[in-house]
Amino acid sequence: MLAIALVDRVGSGLWASVSVLYFTYVSDLSLAQVGTLAAAAGAIGIAGAPIGGKLADRFPVTRVLLTVQLVRAVASCALLTTNNYALLLAFSAMGGLGDRAASILTKLYATRVAGPDRVRYQAFHRTVANAGWALGGLTAAAALALGTTTAYQWLLAGDALSFIASALLTLRCGEPPSPSRT
Repeated sequence: MLAIALVDRVGSGLWASVSVLYFTYVSDLSLAQVGTLAAAAGAIGIAGAPIGGKLADRFPVTRVLLTVQLVRAVASCALLTTNNYALLLAFSAMGGLGDRAASILTKLYATRVAGPDRVRYQAFHRTVANAGWALGGLTAAAALALGTTTAYQWLLAGDALSFIASALLTLRCGEPPSPSRT
């Protein structure tokens, strides 16, 4: 799961570093539209944690996480396909929902696998995740020097690829024991 955190967050760092520029220069949105898009996606994303937790109570957590990673990949790829504001809003919201769900699912996985050592595991997990954000941000900084539409699109594609890689890595994770399935 630590490798998944690293790969996932490298991709997230790629996108987070350029998302405003992408929507402004590639999708040709106004700053007000970008702000509204980010706020709406964030607000809708809040529902991802309880939805992810509920699904993990009913289904294997690794399979739910795999599905969420694929939803995130689809959302990122979908952003590349349109400049339509309503569609960008929908795809961003879908990605935000997936981001929050993935976050809670990795915490649930850690709690189930690490047992009494979960606090230490989660601290190490957070350190690895932060390193991933930093690596993604550094890579994005190099691409930002180009300042081209193609560079921004490749960074978004890198984000989508990180979710696909995370999904593939999730397939290798054993299912932790569940306290109960309801």
